[in-house]
Amino acid sequence: MPVGLGQGLVRLLQFSGVLSAENPTKHQLSHWETVVKDYFTPTAIMKFTLWKDNQRNEAKPFEIGVPILPRFFLVTTQSGVKSMTLSLDGARERLLSQHHAVVECVAAVWTYRYTNGYTVTLRGPLTVHVILIPQPNAATSQTPPYSLKFDHLQFDANHHEKFIALDSVMGHRQSESPKTPRVRTAPTPSPNGTVMHRMDDERIWEEPRVMIDHASIPGEPVNAFGIPQATMRCLEVRAFRLRISLC
Repeated sequence: MPVGLGQGLVRLLQFSGVLSAENPTKHQLSHWETVVKDYFTPTAIMKFTLWKDNQRNEAKPFEIGVPILPRFFLVTTQSGVKSMTLSLDGARERLLSQHHAVVECVAAVWTYRYTNGYTVTLRGPLTVHVILIPQPNAATSQTPPYSLKFDHLQFDANHHEKFIALDSVMGHRQSESPKTPRVRTAPTPSPNGTVMHRMDDERIWEEPRVMIDHASIPGEPVNAFGIPQATMRCLEVRAFRLRISLC
């Protein structure tokens, strides 16, 4: 069976590998148009939900169609994202029909690594519907007569975290001298009944602290929802134009 036994999950990991590759052509719209064509059906929808400041008070739900997906990835890359990866620990794949499977992961992680040293992780449930698409015009017998593409991808980023690499913190570093080791003692009863303390061979060292004078760190590359402001603006403009066209 070409789908339903882990093939959809493998296809999703292949997509993650494309997102993580640091390719100079990622700054061109044609690159993302090719990626979307290879991995998504023509009528696919990606649903993306973001929560402000990791609180359940304000959410931004977006529905991104195939015409907008290449622009979404391009704007995100142009905002300083050098790579993206999907972590799918505990993901499961279910067969819905002979040509349709669904991959579900209750705790997926979408990681964005930025050129200025920041790493931002979006966490939440991920659901992907994988469709088997026949390829009747396969050039050779070695080419599979089908391909697996995503017809529906939904990611609810209910939590995001921000980290920064230590090398991105600018300033003069000065290490404190290691402190004198503290010696652990253990009480030992003496022959006359009093309690004595003996020296233990085990010693506990305190890690030296690093002091940074006049430190400066790069500005955060994401907004309160965990994505670049330019990406948010792109999605909001597209959503507004869609609402106008439906009126």
